[in-house]
This record gives sequence, structure tokens and C-alpha cells, in this order.
Amino acid sequence: MQQNKHYYLPIILFLIIVIIVLGGALFYAFFSYKKLAVRPSLPPVVYEPAYFSEISFNLRSISQGFGEEVFTDLKKELEAGESDFIAVNLSEMKLELYLGGKLRKEIKVLSKGKEGSWWETPTGRYSVMSKESNHFSSIGRVWMPWSIQFHGNFFIHGWPQYSDGKPVSKEYSGGCIRISTDDAKEVFDFAKRNTPIIVYDRETKPILYQKIEPLRNELTVPQISGGAAFILDLDTGNVLLNKNSDEILPIASLTKFMTAVIASELIYLERSIVIVPEMLSAKIQSYSFEIGKSYRAFDLLYPLLMQSSNGAALALSSFLGNKFFVKQMNEKAFSLSMKQTVFADPSGESAQNVSTLKDLSRLVKYILEKRSFIFDISRGKDYPFFGSNVFKNIQNYNDFYDSPNLIGVKNGKTNEAKQTILTIWQLKTKDGKLRNVMIGILGSLDRKADTQILLDWLKVNFGLE
Repeated sequence: MQQNKHYYLPIILFLIIVIIVLGGALFYAFFSYKKLAVRPSLPPVVYEPAYFSEISFNLRSISQGFGEEVFTDLKKELEAGESDFIAVNLSEMKLELYLGGKLRKEIKVLSKGKEGSWWETPTGRYSVMSKESNHFSSIGRVWMPWSIQFHGNFFIHGWPQYSDGKPVSKEYSGGCIRISTDDAKEVFDFAKRNTPIIVYDRETKPILYQKIEPLRNELTVPQISGGAAFILDLDTGNVLLNKNSDEILPIASLTKFMTAVIASELIYLERSIVIVPEMLSAKIQSYSFEIGKSYRAFDLLYPLLMQSSNGAALALSSFLGNKFFVKQMNEKAFSLSMKQTVFADPSGESAQNVSTLKDLSRLVKYILEKRSFIFDISRGKDYPFFGSNVFKNIQNYNDFYDSPNLIGVKNGKTNEAKQTILTIWQLKTKDGKLRNVMIGILGSLDRKADTQILLDWLKVNFGLE
């Protein structure tokens, strides 16, 4: 009998080890699932070269940027899931606390970032990143009670005070969402790490636009080399031309639009950084930076957007660390419902920077509404906001940059992506009204010629000029 006990002992030990391993795996899977439930999941980096000739004319509207439709859908989704979340409607200046999917309390928002300014409050879907009972802002040099960080330098907090106890003036904030200090304490206690926060601000357009109608019933099909093309009325979300706008394709330096967004929202643009050799590691360098020289973050936006400088992209990402910067690019894409977009680097050099033209139109809409100076810089407009700009006289490599009705533009080119381009125009309708229109092309053999063909097509078929 003693011998039988020794015989079963290894088997018993083996079963104990198996149980421990399986238990650990289940524990890890459970908490990984919970983490994934509140963090954005990215689509796989998979795409196939596509060669399509079919063009469909889809005259239905699509939701753009983080508009009211997306905001409402997200609230419904979180309510249906009985989630705890925070909803901020900046157009109505109110903050709502939802417990188990049910509205628990409505709180008045006292101040937000000034519309059209450098510090306009960003919209999108975010989550609680961190909490501090009294956060000191190194930018504003003020103490912010009951602070909840939801994106970069942006917080929900109580009324801030200077170190001597004097409250700040009752004007616009530096982009944060200000509420009363008592309310901020309640929100602070309510919020947990990763609690969803959705922020919405209705577009402030006084005109109710009508859909741009074609001049004739049968539209001609424009012959372009691009594998995907998309023309969108940004004021209404009305699609004028759709060729494979849902195809996931490499986007090359169109990536730099998101790089500029993240830099403008997460970096204090007056800060400087020294150029080191690692920042110039990309094979192609459109601008010759001087190693050891210091540049302000804001100034670096000029070679980034005007010359598609890979060095400028890596220099900007170095402010936060390249991996963290790229992570923020992907989280911003998630916040804007760019569900088919993945960023692999801040320059667009990698073929794993992929998106669709529909996703990119959301980014374009966001920049137009919240960060329009990015488009201005892409055209070469000089902003002496932080003092003299060392790059104000550099050559602009963007196509159409000097066109009088161009709002913004970005070119791209790699072997995998071929030629890519996003252009945003202010065109006049047949009744004399101005409209903001995006023309995007991916996988082109001649992006400038293709864009011109589509501009001419708009003139002939829709009367846009």
C-alpha cells in the first residue's frame, strides 16, 4: 500500500500543477478581458493591394468626425450595456453622470476652451487616465482641484487657483472642462480609472445647408489612376463620389495630419527639443535639420506639414517618447471612431500606417472644426504666435498649396502606398454659397492629375467652382 502511495504521488503533483496553471490562465484572461472592455481595440494590420474600377455614387449622408450622431449612438451603447460613464455636451455646457446606464446627475459646465483657439477643448470618446485631488498645471501655473485627466493636457476639474489662493478669472479655460469645485469633488468620487468619458460639441454653423444636387440625372464617371477616391461635402456629410472609400490601404504621409493633431493637443508648443541623430533615422529627409540645434515644437509643424519631414515627425514624437506618441495617435483615432485605422509611426514611412478614406474624412472634419491652424500651416500660413518662426520661408511641397480656394492639403508617397493626397476646398455652389469639400485619393499613380480631374468633374456635374 505504501508503494502505491509513492506511485500516485507524481500524478497528484502533476494534477495540482495543471490546476494552478489553468487557474492562472483564467485569472489573466478575465482581467485582460476587463481591460480590453474599456480600452480601444485596433483592427489587425492586414490589407491587400486593391485594383478597382467600379465607382458608385452614394448620395446618402455619413456621420463625420465626432458629430451628434456618433455622440448619441455612443450614449445609447453605454446605456444599453448598463455602464458607468461621463458625458459632456459642450454645446449645452453640461456634464452628465451615468450610473449603470442611468442618468444620475446633470452638472453645469462653467468654462471650456475658446472655439477656434489653440486650446479649444477636444471632442471624442476618451476614458479616465488619472485622478489628482489637486493638480498643478505647469502650463497655466495654477492649482486645479479634483482633477480628472481624460486626454493629454486636458482635464475635468474644479475652479483653479493661483498659489496665493486667488481664483482665476471667469473666462475661457486653457482647454480643460471647468465645473464648480463642489461638483468636481462629486465627479472625482464617481470616476474610476478607465471610466468612459465622451465629449461632444455641436458645430456652430448658422446656415442649414441643402444637399448639393447634380446638374443632370446621369453623371459621367471620372477616369483616375487612384485605387480609392472620395469626395465629401463636409458641411452636410453628403457623399458626392465614392470609389472604394472603405478599403483599408496604406496612407503614407497623410499620417502626419494625425501627428500634428497629437502634437498640438499633448505638447506645450512653446517647448523646445534638441535634434539628435536618432531623429533623422528615416531613409528620406526632406528637410536638413542641424544636429544639436534646438527647435520649438510649434515651429516643427511647418516642415512636418509643408515638406512632409520625417525628421520633424520623429522630433515631435520624442517630446513624449515615440511609443507613447504612436499609442496616443491610435487612441485619438479610436476617439474619432476611425475604426479601420492603425498608426505604426508618426511619419507614415511604414506600410502598416493604414486607413480608409471614410476614416480619414473623420480626421479631416475634426481638424476643420477643432484644429484648423493645421490646415493653415499646410498651406504655408505664418503664425507669429510664439515669436518669429524659423521655417516661415521654407518651400512648400504640397500640391495646390497656392490655390486661392484651398483650405488644407497633405501629400504622401511610398512604394507600398503609391501616391496619396487629401485636399480640403472651399468651393462655391451654383447658387453662390460657399461649401467645404474634401477630395481624398489613395493608391494613385499621379495624385495631382487625379485631383484636378475630380475638381473639373465637380465643376461639370455639380456646378462647383
